[in-house]
Amino acid sequence: MHERIDLVRDLLDKQIVDAEETRMGRVDGVVLAVEGDEQPRIDHLELGFTVLARRIHPRIEQWLHALRERWSVRRSARQIVPWSKVTALNPHHLQVDFKALDTPAFDWERAARELIKKIPGSEAE
Repeated sequence: MHERIDLVRDLLDKQIVDAEETRMGRVDGVVLAVEGDEQPRIDHLELGFTVLARRIHPRIEQWLHALRERWSVRRSARQIVPWSKVTALNPHHLQVDFKALDTPAFDWERAARELIKKIPGSEAE
């Protein structure tokens, strides 16, 4: 992808979907790589409540991070999507070439399924 991209308009808060168009969240942060005299380039995108909170205020990020450490089932506070995994960018969403179900975006759903399995009568015998 060598086209011109407006980071705020074209990426920030854009819905991310996988190849099957399963939604996995929105872009909460964009990280650039700056090497020597080269033009800055997009290194990766970040997803997660703590990333979004950082955009509001660093203390809110710290507060949410502390809550997440104590009660979250997610493996990490932020999910990183390498820019190399982005396959398409259109006005509606940004598409990536991995399965959303295999990412931390679905940690809460997996935890809920495990909890439901423990309820008597919830599984077919």
